[in-house]
Amino acid sequence: MDDFALTPAERALFRALSHREIRYLVIGLGAALLEGAPVSTQDLDIWLERIDDPRIALAATDAGGFWIPGFGVQPPAFGGQGFERLDVVLTAHGLDTFEAEYAGARECEVEGVSLHILPLERVIASKRATNRPKDRAALPALEATLLARRPPKEEH
Repeated sequence: MDDFALTPAERALFRALSHREIRYLVIGLGAALLEGAPVSTQDLDIWLERIDDPRIALAATDAGGFWIPGFGVQPPAFGGQGFERLDVVLTAHGLDTFEAEYAGARECEVEGVSLHILPLERVIASKRATNRPKDRAALPALEATLLARRPPKEEH
C-alpha cells in the first residue's frame, strides 16, 4: 500500500523476524489499513507466537534495536530508534489461538517487506470483542470495506 510507510527500523525488524523464522501477526487497525480500510492508526500491533523465544532478542539486535522481555506489569517491547510505534500484543480479544489465526493470515508486501497480517474479517471480530469506544468507532469503516470487497450478488 503506497501511503503506508514502515520506518527503516521496522522494515529491518520484520525482515529479521522472518529470517529467524519467528512467527508474528500484524493485527488491529494496522492490519485493517493494509487490507484497504480507510482508517488511520498511531501504532502497529504485533502479536508474537511466543514472547519467550530467545530469537526475538536476536532479531531486534539484527535490526539495530533491542528486546525488552517485560517484567511485572511492564509488557514486552521493542526498543531503539524507529521502533516507537510498535506495540507487542499479549491478549488478542475475540480471536482464536495464535496457531489458528496464523493459519488464516494473509501476506502483504509493504516496501519490499512481506508482512503476515490478520485478515479484515478477524480484525472486525477482535474489535467487536474488545468493545472499547475507539473500537466501536472504527467498526463502520471496517465493515463497509469488507462489504465493498464482496462480489455483487447476481440478480434473477
